Formats: sequence, structure tokens, C-alpha cells
Amino acid sequence: MPEQMGLTQFFAMEAGDYLERLDAAVSKTPEPDRDEFVRLTRALRGSALMANQQAFAQAASGLERLARSVHDRSRAWDAATKQLAVRAVDDLKILARKATTWSDADTQKANQIAATLQAATGGAPPPAAPAKATQPGQRAIIAQQGAGLASALDQAATALQQSPQSLHPLQVVLRTMQPLRGIAGLADHPPLPDLLDGIDRGIAELVARKEAGPSAADLFRAAARAVSRTAQEIGAKGQANPEAPEAQEFTRRLGSLLGLAGEVVPIESLCYDDAGPRVVKQGVPPARGAKLGNLELVSHGEHLRQAADALERALSSVQRELRVHALVGTFHSLATAGSGPLGTALGEFAQAAREAVARGSALRDTKNFARHIRDAGAILSAAATESDVAMTPRLAAVTAALRRSAVPAAAAPAARPTPATPHRPPAPSAPVARPIGAAVAAGAAVAADEGPGLVGSYQRYDRLVATLGLGSPSIEALLAGPPAVPSAASATPAASAAAEDVVPITALLYSGESALQRLTSLREQVHGVLAGTSPQGAVLKDLIEEVFDLVHLGAGRGR
Repeated sequence: MPEQMGLTQFFAMEAGDYLERLDAAVSKTPEPDRDEFVRLTRALRGSALMANQQAFAQAASGLERLARSVHDRSRAWDAATKQLAVRAVDDLKILARKATTWSDADTQKANQIAATLQAATGGAPPPAAPAKATQPGQRAIIAQQGAGLASALDQAATALQQSPQSLHPLQVVLRTMQPLRGIAGLADHPPLPDLLDGIDRGIAELVARKEAGPSAADLFRAAARAVSRTAQEIGAKGQANPEAPEAQEFTRRLGSLLGLAGEVVPIESLCYDDAGPRVVKQGVPPARGAKLGNLELVSHGEHLRQAADALERALSSVQRELRVHALVGTFHSLATAGSGPLGTALGEFAQAAREAVARGSALRDTKNFARHIRDAGAILSAAATESDVAMTPRLAAVTAALRRSAVPAAAAPAARPTPATPHRPPAPSAPVARPIGAAVAAGAAVAADEGPGLVGSYQRYDRLVATLGLGSPSIEALLAGPPAVPSAASATPAASAAAEDVVPITALLYSGESALQRLTSLREQVHGVLAGTSPQGAVLKDLIEEVFDLVHLGAGRGR
């Protein structure tokens, strides 16, 4: 046996012994032996350093600082401190058992434990691990395998569209995905691992339904586009855009397939607001399994804690949403995991968690959601040392807190818009006798200063009222009826006087230079309509008609 392997195995046994004694020490009531707490944590750190387990030593160093702060009474041994110490010891016990098969994921977990303890004790954070440089050959393999998977996904989408009952194309996708999953260092290229997990969940959902729905083809086409772009960017630049539109589209379609796109509807909203009857036929509750054993409870607890850690480590909204989707299956299995008071409390917690995912609060406040998931995991992880009677109310309290955080805040009532005051044009000044030709020339000169839109229309209205000498609108003049018909003797003078006041209709239109200026001002409006995501046909048609009219007016005056 190599010397290093023998040293690692000895460290695993020695660290396991120290951690078992630490577990017993921190579980004492009302508080642990302070001297023993410091001595055991110091011995654990020394054992890790002697075995060259640097990441484990960093985590043990954080636990030692916590023990010294308790020993020096600079930190009180309260419920929060005890929970922090118990959780750190449990996590280190898991890592100690993995000492002989240590992986990069275990290093990340140890660094996270160290960072949590450092933040709690106020020490300096551990140095960040240097970023790993991916070899060009490895990137090329990821790009090649990703292109093959994208092709298989696109072919599966076409096959499902033609024959939704046949699920054979899904098996082809799974076989094509296996070589890509086996590439070392795949976890260093987000969001590709999460995309692969999402594809797995989509396939599992379709297999459970035994038939692909209408949205399955669109889901796999979106997956093909997301995997293709991600693999290409990894091959070309070494990293992919975690917020790519293709990945977001796949995430959205996966949520729709899993039934997470809509809001949870209360059952009360489906009934009439009367005396009933509410239930015509009694439903059959789902069958629950036998009472869960301690090993199963601890396993569920560890899984929930790891899922909470993964949520907090998500680097993008796509990763975060895909990891939330991954928890849906977990909550579904926990809903009917076991019988008895603890099994019922666990089912209620799972239902509350699913409602939080469906309502969107798991994504809006991921940190709070992950905290509740971690608290539930910590309760279940203590099944070996605590009774069901003690764990049930604690789990119910976590469920109640989760339900409160999942309820959306009541939206403030929208302010009613203040009715707009009708525009009243100012009273025109006394009419001034001026030649018609001068009025037309002034109108053409001022028209250039009147911009388009509503403001320009009012400016033109005021100008024309002042030019033509019209009075203010009057309801009395309207009710008075038409004026009396003049007699034949006075018709000729009145007609000649009216003829002098007649303004040609062409004087009220754009012409010449003013028409060209108005035509230029329409450019921005046309560009604005065309730049919209869905151009409005009626508005665009009116603008085009006005453009042609102005062209004719400008050309006519030019001649």
C-alpha cells in the first residue's frame, strides 16, 4: 500500500475518532466542557495538517476558533452557537469518511465550512482557491460532445413532434449525454452541468407520463439551442455566458413542463360563496409508506442541506432556477415519505416548499428559501440522537416560517389616475384687419416652428383662430340657431364682404418648404414604430399616407 494512502486512511480513522468525541461534547447540556472543546478541535486541526489535508485543516481551524471564542467567553454558548457547532461537526464527519476518495467537490465543501465559521467568529476569510485553467484539448472535447448532444436533442424534438407516443428518442438522448457527463472538470463550466440535469429531469417527467405532450418538442429544441451555444462558447473562450437567452428559454420551458409556470390556486376559490355542500364525494388520500427509519431521515436531511448549499452557490439566475427545479422531485417524494406524526410533518413541509417554488418566492428570495431548507435538513440529520416527538414541532415551525415567506406581499392599491383637465384654448385677441396674402405668408412662415404631435396641433389651432378672427366657442351661439337669411336687397353687399374674408383651403395646408419640413419630422415617428417589437399596422399606415400627401403638396408648390 502506498505510504500516502496509508497516511490518509490513518487520518480518516483519527479524525473520525476526534469528531465523535466532539459530537458528544457539543451535544452536552447546558454547555460543553470548554477545555475539552478547545483540545479536541486543536487535535483535529493538527491531524489534518500532518496528513496534508489542507482544505480539511482550514475547516478544522475555523471550528477551533469557534471553540476558543466560547472558551474565552467572548461568544456565548446559546442555541445559535450550538447549532453552528453541531452542523460543522456533522459536515466534517462526512468529509472525514471521504478522505480516501477526496474530490474537488469535497474541497469546495470544506472551503464553504471554513468560510461559514470564519464569518461567525470574525476571522480573516481563507484564501480563495486559484481558478483552474482548462486545457484546450478538454475544451475541444466538451465542444465536440456538446455538438453531438445538441444534434440528438434536435432529432428527438422532430421525432416527438411526429410521434408523441414513442419515447425511444429520449433513450438516444440519454446515451448521447453519458460521454459528456463523464468528462473531468465539467463542473467548472457552468451552466452546462445544470443544463444536463435539467434535460434529465425533463426526460424523467415525460417517461413518468408515458407520453410526450405538445410542449415536449419545443422543450428539446430549446435544450438543443442552449447546449449548442454553451458548448461552442466553452470550446472557443473557455467559459459560457450563464445568462444566455437560449439557456433562459430552456429553463422557462422546463418549468412549464414540471407544472411550475402558474400560481397556486387555493381550493376555496373553486367553490361558490354559499353554505355548500363543498365535498360531494370523499377523496382517497394518498397512501403513505411505513415509518421512516433514522438512516432514511438522516439521508433526507443531508440531501436537503446539500441542496441548500447548491442554491446559495448558484452563479446566475439560470443556475438558480434549474437547481430549484431539481428540488421539485425531492419534495414530491418527501410528501408521502412516511407515516406517523413526523411523516405527516415532513409531508406538510414538502407541500409548503412546493408552493414556495410554484409561487416564485424560492427565486425571489433564494437566500431565505435555502435557509428554511437547510433548517429542515438539520432537523432530520439529528434523527439519530433525537426522538420523533422532539423533531416534529421543530419541523412544523420551519414549515410555518416557509409558508409565511411564500405568501406574496399584498400589493398596494393602484392610484386612480387624475382625470385630465380639458384643454381650453386661450381667448383670441381682437381681430386685426390684414390682407389675406399677408396672413397666408405668415402662416407658411410660422408652420415651420410648429412641431408634430398634439402640441403642434394646438399651436396651429391658436394661430388659425387669431388669423381668421374667429370668436370663442359659445353654447349660446349654438342654441340661437342659424342666422336670419338676408334680404335680396342686401345680399349683394354682404356677399362681396364675405368674399373678401374667404380663405382658400390651400392656405390651411402644408406647402412648399413647410411640407418638406413636416415630412422630415415624420422620420423619427416612422423609425419609432418600426423599432417596436410588434409594429402597429394602423399607425404605420396613417404615417405612410401622410408622407405621400406631403410629397404631393411639396411637389405642387415647387412647380
